[in-house]
Amino acid sequence: MQASKAGIAKGIGTAIGAVLMTAAFIVAGCTASNNFTGGGTTITSATTSVPVSITDAPGDRIVAVSLTLNSVVLTDQKGQTASILAAPLTFEAAHLDAVQEPLFTPAVPQDTYTSVTVAYSSAQVAYIDPTTKQLVLAAATLGNTSQVFTFPTPLVVNNNSTSLIIDFLVAPSVSISGSTVTVTPQFHIAPAPIAATPTNSTNGLLTGIRGKVSALGTNQFTLTTPEGLPVKIDVNSSTQYQGLSGFSALAVGALVEVDFAVQSNATLLALRVEQQVLPTATAELLIGPVTAVTGSPATSFTQIVRQQVGPAASATPIQKDTITVNGQTQWVMPGLWQNLLATGLPFKPTFNASTLFAGQVVAVQTGGVSNNAATAQTVFLAPQTVSGTIVGLATPICLGCWGQVVLTLPADSWLANVTGQSTVTVILPGGIQALPGATAATSGVVRFNGFLFKSNGVLTLVAVVEGPPPGTPIGPTI
Repeated sequence: MQASKAGIAKGIGTAIGAVLMTAAFIVAGCTASNNFTGGGTTITSATTSVPVSITDAPGDRIVAVSLTLNSVVLTDQKGQTASILAAPLTFEAAHLDAVQEPLFTPAVPQDTYTSVTVAYSSAQVAYIDPTTKQLVLAAATLGNTSQVFTFPTPLVVNNNSTSLIIDFLVAPSVSISGSTVTVTPQFHIAPAPIAATPTNSTNGLLTGIRGKVSALGTNQFTLTTPEGLPVKIDVNSSTQYQGLSGFSALAVGALVEVDFAVQSNATLLALRVEQQVLPTATAELLIGPVTAVTGSPATSFTQIVRQQVGPAASATPIQKDTITVNGQTQWVMPGLWQNLLATGLPFKPTFNASTLFAGQVVAVQTGGVSNNAATAQTVFLAPQTVSGTIVGLATPICLGCWGQVVLTLPADSWLANVTGQSTVTVILPGGIQALPGATAATSGVVRFNGFLFKSNGVLTLVAVVEGPPPGTPIGPTI
């Protein structure tokens, strides 16, 4: 099992859940044929499952950004339209930097589509002011309220499974001038193959997906994402379990982290299911970066919550919470990477109240939030992405050894402004997974996703995935 976990850890693009254009393909049923009405016209045809993943190419200054999607309308070659979003959906995108989130598998009418029209409202942005070094949570002005996105090549949905990668380009979408924040959403949409044996997040393997178990079936369970979207996931005899004796021990209401692979028939197969929180009526996870710490060891910290797992998320997902910790608070290293982190590193990673620092991304288990305050029962270290310019490089001295890259952070980086540090040392395993579009880690501007520590006062990221340069879409070029 340990070898399997390490192999998965090195061969994937991590993912942690908000959905934007995923919702563009949610439909009101999965029967052999459906009618979709929009703009006074109707498309009637058989449907095909189309897995869709969501990712983000953010700006360094942005801590969080949310948007409410109000309507989505597909247009085919004949000008017929299909309105496919039943209700408004609010999502947060910055947590998807260089990683991807649950493939959603809706039934889409078989047709040839030339464009999609999206309408949205209620943008919100959290960023660090470079002058005051303080967090700003701003209601943003929208540059527009709808856009038509024309596919460079018509999107053909037929009886063969395909998938899409949707990239929300935060860097060019968000403009900050003084105290005025403007959001003009931009997207990159690309088809992606479903591999017979998925190896990374661009061809069907996703990991670190958190959610609440909302239903159980025969060798199947439904995972409800932080946005309230249900995802059906199959299990088989090869599925690994952590914190559980097996599938029979999984219960409705549990908060879990799942790795899964998209199958050739577009179903999702769980590779690993980790129970992080036992089923209770009030248990929830708050996920996001720490922006300030009080006390040493920490007695409390400020967290920008980008996702909530458990009870229904609020209408505005971004919130600034004060988290209290005490002697009963447990501190947990990530279950997926425990073996990887403990093997052959040039430093000993630790995570507790004494090592917590502003800049780390964490998941907080709590019994509930009241007036933006909560008490942490457990604090889990969570993955995050760091980008910068390579100023130093040490290659591994043997196969499977760890290499090192030193990055200079951008001057406006929220991480640099929160920590007061200008560089990050990135620890690289031999054979680190490089996603399509990634620049070889020898020169230039790069970004890595992994787990952030301080080693002798130095920001140190244990990397698992190398993504494309900051602002570059993930996935095939179209």
